[in-house]
Amino acid sequence: MVFVRSLLIFKNLLWRDFLIIKKDFMGDLINMVTWPTSLAITFGYVLTAFGMDKNYGSFLLIGSLATSFFYLAVGLGAELVNDFEGMRTIEFYQVLPFPSFRMLFIQKVVSFGLHSVMLAIPLLPMGKLLLGDRLDLHNLSIIKFCMIFMSAGIFFGVFALLLAGYIKNQRTFNSVWRRVYTPMLFTGCFWFTFKMAQASFPVLSYIALINPLTYIAEGIRASVFGPDGYLPFWVSLIAVLGFIGFGGYFSFKRLKQRLDFV
Repeated sequence: MVFVRSLLIFKNLLWRDFLIIKKDFMGDLINMVTWPTSLAITFGYVLTAFGMDKNYGSFLLIGSLATSFFYLAVGLGAELVNDFEGMRTIEFYQVLPFPSFRMLFIQKVVSFGLHSVMLAIPLLPMGKLLLGDRLDLHNLSIIKFCMIFMSAGIFFGVFALLLAGYIKNQRTFNSVWRRVYTPMLFTGCFWFTFKMAQASFPVLSYIALINPLTYIAEGIRASVFGPDGYLPFWVSLIAVLGFIGFGGYFSFKRLKQRLDFV
């Protein structure tokens, strides 16, 4: 009975979030397509006139599907930190008959995952329209793509909770872009593949192995372009799921301490 009641509350909270998200969906979608579109045009058309490989634009476009979640995660993390510092409306949800405080944060992660995937999925057909034959989708596996994509959305939902748990205030939050985003982007196989790093600068490839963005980017590209030249898809997927479990444990532990939940 408690489980059924919790599921009903869970569903109602998801529906509430959906109604809120729907109001700003088009604005969020425009924000989401800005980065991939800029990459596709610059690296898919402009720089090819100066000798760059014409396929590099599609390579970065697919990689940008991984990084696009980061912007949304930072937004959610900042929103939670702002609430923790201000009205602490999060504490109002303690009256809900959830069996554990974790259910509240799991709901936020699931809501974030669904929201981010809905915003990011249109990037693939948009990229195809923009790049045409330069984006080859003959090896696309829809099932694998959906699996790694949803896992990426869930991971970055957990990542947002980690940010909210460990970053003290809004001012400190400004450091996320320099101290977290930049290292993740440049060591996370966004600009290159893992095998390229391994062949040219092995130290970087070892660093990439502890970066969750590596497995998300490699997994998405393997599901779209095929397995050749990338980490095995199932290795990437399992690694992302591992980071979800690892991040979930520490984010729940930290948020419990910060909010003094019992």
